[in-house]
Amino acid sequence: GEGERLDVDAVVVSVGRKPFADLLGLKGTAVQLSERGFVDVDGYCATGEQGVYAVGDLINTPQLAHVAYAEAIVAVKHMLGETVYPVMYDRVPWAIYCHPEVAWAGPSEEEARAKGIDVVVAKHQFRSNSRAMIIGEAEGLVKVIAKKNADGSAGQVLGVHMVGPWVTEQLSGGYLAVNWEATVDEIAEFLMPHPSLSELFGETVLSMTGRSINA
Repeated sequence: GEGERLDVDAVVVSVGRKPFADLLGLKGTAVQLSERGFVDVDGYCATGEQGVYAVGDLINTPQLAHVAYAEAIVAVKHMLGETVYPVMYDRVPWAIYCHPEVAWAGPSEEEARAKGIDVVVAKHQFRSNSRAMIIGEAEGLVKVIAKKNADGSAGQVLGVHMVGPWVTEQLSGGYLAVNWEATVDEIAEFLMPHPSLSELFGETVLSMTGRSINA
């Protein structure tokens, strides 16, 4: 077929990352490595060697900087004997800095259903959001997945997925709802500033209570 010639200074090919745990001098210790070379740790990032911890890209968890920060906090608190809770990797926030941006926390609708969870889903588009119209970026939507209660109403918020303007900055509210296992009724009480892009998350959740402002 027809092709196109493009002159560039360099071509970068990314094939992922791998840990170099074999260079850490672990021979003779109780630190164990997986078949792929990751350091095996428990929920507190502790290895099999007393007093030795591993976090970040050295262990087989999402290779995200903010996840590594969270793991480091867990490890330090555990070292100090403080009360600490392991990172819940199935709920960590993800962000893709493309255009439009993409961000999510928690399972997708398909993933939730695959686990046998009956769900209620709501979606609202940014074209109904005042701030999105003001800045001229009305493409995208917010989707909220909640567990269906026995009476058919929406209950615990399981996942929040966003595509649109600055959604990587808006996800915090959705992540808080997912990580704290908040219900739709609880999140619907949140006050969102107007006009703001974050209103769309609040509007989407509010619609799951049987009431809606713009839809």
